[in-house]
Amino acid sequence: MSLERIVARLVDRVEHRYYGKYRAIVVDNADPEQLGRLKLKVPSILGNEIVSGWAAPCVPYGGEMNQGMLFIPEVNAGVWVEFEEGDLEFPIWVGTFWSKPDGESELPKPNDADGAEQGSVQDPPTRKIIKTVKGHCLQFEDKDGEEMITIVEAVNSHVITMDANGITIKDGAGTITIEDANGNQVLLDDSGITCTDKSGNEIKMDSSGIKGTDANGNEIKMDGQGVQVSDASGNTIKMDAMSGFPAGPGVKIDGGTGRVCMEGLITWLLSHQHVGNLGAPTPLFPANMADLIMAMGGLNDNFLSKKLKVE
Repeated sequence: MSLERIVARLVDRVEHRYYGKYRAIVVDNADPEQLGRLKLKVPSILGNEIVSGWAAPCVPYGGEMNQGMLFIPEVNAGVWVEFEEGDLEFPIWVGTFWSKPDGESELPKPNDADGAEQGSVQDPPTRKIIKTVKGHCLQFEDKDGEEMITIVEAVNSHVITMDANGITIKDGAGTITIEDANGNQVLLDDSGITCTDKSGNEIKMDSSGIKGTDANGNEIKMDGQGVQVSDASGNTIKMDAMSGFPAGPGVKIDGGTGRVCMEGLITWLLSHQHVGNLGAPTPLFPANMADLIMAMGGLNDNFLSKKLKVE
């Protein structure tokens, strides 16, 4: 083959090939082969009516089973298209571009630390942002003194913020559940906080107070009425303004000014007899009983009180 023929074929090939990048608009992104391909309109080459064949993606990572970066542009998105070896039969979409329809930039707007979207594009753009059409957002702020990572689930207003103050989790519409692989769980909802371990022991904190229950059915309850301790058999100790609670030396736990004692104990002391000097039963020496009564506050309404309520 002569040199002239080779040159002629090369010129003919170049004249019918399209090299470089061309602006295109996405017409269809529902690839039946599920390969991330797009159908495009390429006005500068195909006009405004003709649609290309399926354009294969060119992405920075992938090419193996179940791995890669999957970001498929929406219909009407602006993309850059090339053609493999310049052949129009083999289009390739290689990226996207933004425009300014109606004079407003299409760049994604950043979100505040509380998840709210700002009203304008950041200038200068110190945040790196990944944002979807529904507003879900992952952003990294690199500005000196304001370093922050924010994750936003926009539909239900769930926000995770990591910054110099620590990690903040905000729930906008439902509940926050933290659970480990063993089944231990912390639940935050509109009623309060509930901590449950894998064995069924539970602590619940809400507007009424705090209640702790173990897996055996024993319970401690603290609320505006006082404190109540109950076992699984139904035995209960109540401590409140009316019931009080008995205390040891130097400690006073009751609902009034008097001391608390048990009627049964006093009754036993008053009726107790012991063997005297001559072998006959002898009552407790009256002076000792009087000293005991005076030491406990004297004979008054509190002396034979039933302020300890045991059910």
